[in-house]
Amino acid sequence: MEKILILISGISGAGKTTFANYLSEKWQIPLICKDKFKEIIWDRIKYDTDEPTNLQKYGGVAYDISFHFCEILMKTGQPLIFESNFVNLSWQFLQPMVTEYDYKVVNVLFDGDMEAIHKRVLARDVTTKRHPGLVTKGFFDDFDTYKKHGQGSRDFKYGDVLIHIDTTDFTTICYDSIIEKIKTTIKED
Repeated sequence: MEKILILISGISGAGKTTFANYLSEKWQIPLICKDKFKEIIWDRIKYDTDEPTNLQKYGGVAYDISFHFCEILMKTGQPLIFESNFVNLSWQFLQPMVTEYDYKVVNVLFDGDMEAIHKRVLARDVTTKRHPGLVTKGFFDDFDTYKKHGQGSRDFKYGDVLIHIDTTDFTTICYDSIIEKIKTTIKED
């Protein structure tokens, strides 16, 4: 497998990170995860997550680092996975690299019923498993705010191929079936 960029995109709480980690381990290819960089930044700085400007500033830094590492890996010509809640403007950062390094882009978009996924976001925010640098501290408590904020990620359709995954009900999700869809897409080229 060469020069394949697999984007794992979609709204917060849709299950992107768990699948991206599974795929990376299964295929033994590098994974760039924007939220992992946010965790590392928070661990070092311990910025105040109650302050929205901090979330924007350090989230922006995490994106900058993510796109930088994406380009570093693309220069080597190897396949890679990039997971984030991309928005429509993200293509402006991806397209120059994709063109320069001649990559095929497979976008696996995780989405589903917004109300069901919103409930998952609220539930995970109060668990001890959620990294303190990623906790939204009530920012998404209001469904309309969550819906408005998530719409940009739902609309992200960048790539040569779009594979839409409905994660409304996690019990119906089979990671290996998703991987087969990705494999089929890659082989068709």
